[in-house]
Amino acid sequence: MQKRPAWTRIVGLDLSKSTFVGCTLYGEDFESREHFHGEMTSDGKGYGEICRNIRDGDIALMEAGSSTFSLARHLMSESRAAEVVVLNPGRLRIIWESMRKSDKADSFKIACVARDMNRSSWPVVPVPSKDEQSERSVMTHHIFLRKQETQVFNRLFALYNSLGHPEIDKAGLKSNPELKWSIASELLSNNQFAFECAVMFNEQIDLLQGQLDVMQEKLRRICLCHPRQALAWLSLPGVGIVNAATLIAYVGDGSRFSSPDQLLNYAGLVPRQDQSGTVDKKCHITKRGCSAIRRNIVQSGQVVMLMRPACPITRFAYRKSRETPFKGKAAVAVANRLLRTGLSLLHHNSLYNPTIENGYAKLETKLRGYKLQALMEHI
Repeated sequence: MQKRPAWTRIVGLDLSKSTFVGCTLYGEDFESREHFHGEMTSDGKGYGEICRNIRDGDIALMEAGSSTFSLARHLMSESRAAEVVVLNPGRLRIIWESMRKSDKADSFKIACVARDMNRSSWPVVPVPSKDEQSERSVMTHHIFLRKQETQVFNRLFALYNSLGHPEIDKAGLKSNPELKWSIASELLSNNQFAFECAVMFNEQIDLLQGQLDVMQEKLRRICLCHPRQALAWLSLPGVGIVNAATLIAYVGDGSRFSSPDQLLNYAGLVPRQDQSGTVDKKCHITKRGCSAIRRNIVQSGQVVMLMRPACPITRFAYRKSRETPFKGKAAVAVANRLLRTGLSLLHHNSLYNPTIENGYAKLETKLRGYKLQALMEHI
């Protein structure tokens, strides 16, 4: 027989941009229920209404979303709830496999998670602080701008290719911003409509690159605000300012990850397992986790694979690249090694020894390239 939870009542919340619906379970076996609803207004009345429906000893549960974490922090500080829990919506099968989808039904199903599921099976998402959430928003915005830049560049090259100019060097244009304007004038001056399209693409690229320059300064500020964490990650080969800032924002000081496997699972870099009888296969990585970490650390893995094998990580990358013809698989293995090593550095408050074994000149050169020389004061 399952032990009755210690909570007085269970409150499930389903949130949208402008409204909320709550379901309260109460009674001997939490079989009785009642609903409440309201609007999420800018003056905070919605938050106040939710707090008024939560009593001493209640547990409140909600799905992770755009407005969830700010509400969770508010309930933790202002409501009488005994506990506030945020759940991963991608792992709530009770919600996304349901044949009936409504806010009222979803709030009830969220409440049923606490009533019917074993606590160890809850897909809990840690609630970040305001500073952590701000830093994460910087990283998601940076990824968005990079994707936009790539899309516009691809459209520009598709235009040139469609007009019989496949010889354009994409890497050359990216490294020389002025070149894209001169090529447009030289190759498309006799085609008015194509030239106008190229001008619009070039203007979009210039705008995006200007915004990325602003974001670069924000990345520096994130690293400078967390010097020990930044130094730990930047001391690893292949890890640059983007990756360091991403890992600072999502991993923090590493204290909530007791083992490297937890971090790999959080990043979605662990393989799926298909086991039945005598068959036990390791499949592709799950890709269910923090996409920002996974995207950037795999790119670092690809960079490390191009380096001279001069330290344990680069030698590991060299060996993996020789063992498999699939470069993506090797890059994931290297990314895993980087995360494992970086988490160990955080736990021991240290730097990667091969980087500093001959002095700090190599690390200092790297920091100077990112305009982070001030971090050397914290070594």
